[in-house]
Amino acid sequence: MDKPVTLIIGLGQTVGDAVARRFLEAGHAVLVVDPDRKLLDELEKTTGDKIAYHHGAVHTKLGLRNAMAAALETYNFVDNVVCIPPLPDADRLMDLDMEDFEGVLMKTARGAVQALRVFTPELIAERPETENAADRSRQTGTFTFVLSLGASMAQPGWFSESVSQHAIMGIVKAAAIELAPEAVRVNAIIALRPRAEGREPWLKDRTPMGRPSLAEEIAETASFLASPNSAIITGEAITLDGGRRFLSGLVEPDED
Repeated sequence: MDKPVTLIIGLGQTVGDAVARRFLEAGHAVLVVDPDRKLLDELEKTTGDKIAYHHGAVHTKLGLRNAMAAALETYNFVDNVVCIPPLPDADRLMDLDMEDFEGVLMKTARGAVQALRVFTPELIAERPETENAADRSRQTGTFTFVLSLGASMAQPGWFSESVSQHAIMGIVKAAAIELAPEAVRVNAIIALRPRAEGREPWLKDRTPMGRPSLAEEIAETASFLASPNSAIITGEAITLDGGRRFLSGLVEPDED
């Protein structure tokens, strides 16, 4: 039986590396796509030829088609796509340059939509035959978007991030409904990502577990969402925030 093939679109800062390694450990063939050659080179130093690499754009139709061509040339088919959209820089509503804001929003939303449009036909083309529609393992393919906590919560000073991440969550929900008849699943991971620890010194006071999610925890969740064990889950977001969204107020530090 052929290995399942997983594409990782965008590496992010540390998350993409962990996701690639987790799918490799799970027995997948993996192709990583990123516009930053340095990030690809760093990953290749530790994984070598165990993973395939493609240097190219991750938000344009042409770039994604080239990524698909690279996947088909290397592995002949695609089963899962994990998208890690880049996060915009800090900004505030009243200080926005509208041209920059529109560029961020369109780039982010267009990249998500184009990924769905480019890869879905290939997933459907390789759909396994099954006589039992209720088969637990029935799935044609999966899309998983790794988003920041901005997809569900807002924070002052990060206006474009919150708006653009919310936009992708809307795309996830709408696409999940449209692609469900084809057994293509679309989900998201909303995570207090590792970079938050450096930019949010008050993190321990606002998060019950006192830390962001680890890259390995995000990777494990991505692996689950691509697995036949989650074949009934679509249009959902699994949130990894250490209980932050349930806390009213701040965590009081322990007194020595």
